[in-house]
Amino acid sequence: MIHTLCKTIAQTAWMLWLTCVCLASTAWASEHITARSYWEDATGQATLEVAQSKTFTPYQGVLSRGYTPAAIWIRLDIAPPANAQANDALVLRIRPVFLDEIILFDPLDTSGKDRKAGDTADYRDNEYKSLAHTFVIPAGSQPRAVWMRVKTTSTCLVNIEAFTSAQMQDSEYQLMMHYFMVLAIVAMFILLVLINWFNNQESLYALFVVRQIYYFFYTASLFGFHRVLLSDVMDGPQLDKLYSWIVIGATASSFGFEWKFLNEYAPPRWVKVVMASLLGWSVCVIVCMLFGYTFVALRLNILLSAVGIITLLVLSSVFIDDKKLQANPTAPLLRKKIVVGYYLSVNLVLVFSLMPYLGAMKGNEFAVNGLVFYTLCSGLIMTVLMQLRAHNINKAQRAFEQQLLMSQQQVDLEKQRREEQTHLFHMLMHELKNPLAIIDMALLAKNDLQKTSTYVSRAVNNMKDILDRCVKADKLTEGNVAIYKEPILVAPFLKRLIADDSRKDAHIELVASSDLQVTTDTQFLDIMLSNLLDNAMRYGDVMMPVTVHAQATRNDAGDIGVKISVANRPGSASWPDADKVFKKYYRSAGAEAQSGTGLGLYLVSTLATLVGGHCRYVPDEKNIRFELWLPS
Repeated sequence: MIHTLCKTIAQTAWMLWLTCVCLASTAWASEHITARSYWEDATGQATLEVAQSKTFTPYQGVLSRGYTPAAIWIRLDIAPPANAQANDALVLRIRPVFLDEIILFDPLDTSGKDRKAGDTADYRDNEYKSLAHTFVIPAGSQPRAVWMRVKTTSTCLVNIEAFTSAQMQDSEYQLMMHYFMVLAIVAMFILLVLINWFNNQESLYALFVVRQIYYFFYTASLFGFHRVLLSDVMDGPQLDKLYSWIVIGATASSFGFEWKFLNEYAPPRWVKVVMASLLGWSVCVIVCMLFGYTFVALRLNILLSAVGIITLLVLSSVFIDDKKLQANPTAPLLRKKIVVGYYLSVNLVLVFSLMPYLGAMKGNEFAVNGLVFYTLCSGLIMTVLMQLRAHNINKAQRAFEQQLLMSQQQVDLEKQRREEQTHLFHMLMHELKNPLAIIDMALLAKNDLQKTSTYVSRAVNNMKDILDRCVKADKLTEGNVAIYKEPILVAPFLKRLIADDSRKDAHIELVASSDLQVTTDTQFLDIMLSNLLDNAMRYGDVMMPVTVHAQATRNDAGDIGVKISVANRPGSASWPDADKVFKKYYRSAGAEAQSGTGLGLYLVSTLATLVGGHCRYVPDEKNIRFELWLPS
């Protein structure tokens, strides 16, 4: 996932950089404006004649005067295009779109009408249909000066370009393509966080989705799409008011999200007070807008953006403690350096994006789209952080599920152990009762010493056998066994077992060639074959022989080995349950009358698996038969 996330981040960052370069380079135009200068009318009452008599201050590129109640007069020296015809025209394009009122004064205009553009003017009155504000003026045959009067409640950031009709069409096409590219990137951010929200259903993701959707419409409004889409239902002043509310809402939603984001880190009380102050500041901005103080509200709003983001950087640097985060490994919180890095990056973008809006930095083409870049960069970085956070959530959830599974397994294991201990306790109580009774009877009976010794010895051996099987089963359960494999001839090994004192009186028929050989653990083989023989002797028909047959054969996987089958006719214990015969402590109902632990066949099956073999219960119509296969 991390690799995929890094790849997505790299691709998105590349698209963002390319978009920024494209937006910053859209203002190409053959230089039809040879000089620019401005004069600031503090009274806001000056006429054209008064303005023309004032001394204008030259500037280049984009004019940035910050938030000012003054009217700004701009003088443009226009040079006609080479080989201009009498009917040729130039298009003046003025950006950004949030300039409220722009009035043009052109000496070649003899119509006598006021030529107005801006956010308070109706979009349908645009002289050239564009998302920006436009005027169409005669190209003229001689250089001349034209004047513009700009008045706005927003920041006074003015970028004026002059194009021929053909140049304007090309520039508008490029600008529109770049706008749609930006909106596509913002939409991609929305899609990513929406997927995370569907996966996690957290309130923080829901708030971030709302913020990103709001940013989408906010960015579209920065480009002027709201004027195009809503011009039929709202007039210019209403659209201007709507845009102001959109800007203020973007700041409020941003700080609302940041409050929720940082609140996850359990900030101290004083941090909460500072954060609440920023939210209170935003409320004051809204109140100013409600009472009609639009200029004050917008200025307070841009100051809130600048002061607030710096405050968030300082707060995150001071109160976030990685030690507390490490103390809760299942929490999805990001490390301090990541959070501080986010706020530091946003502050750097802020310097180059918002400072021209405050008049604290010289304006340029980059500054015209400063809020767009700020929205893109902050949205991109936070989207990446939310992706990392989603990764942490999934990782913590998997860890929790793993812990829960292990806890459940531990509970099940403890339950199984308690059940086995209960089985073992009852089995020992039952099985040791008979040998102890025999010892007691033998000691009380008036028998000779040799016969008494024989009874006691046999009872003691039975108890030893019971305890020995319990110990072996316990070692297998704990995995505390060592395996030492070696070649063993099967026939001599079986003959030795059959000749043992405990089996010399039994009727056992052996069929095995002398060259059969297995590679296994000697002690394990002894235990497996002894248990099979003893079971057949103990529970089989005493009147019928036990048959042991060994032959070379292959297992289901095709490996060469030896199959040793032990068969007997059913005795008083009858037929065992095929599904339970190898289970721990299982004894058939008919076997309860005889001494046993219910561990013999369990040991056979388990040891056979450990040495790479298997044991199967394969009865026929007359015989109980067990087949033990071991590799050669």
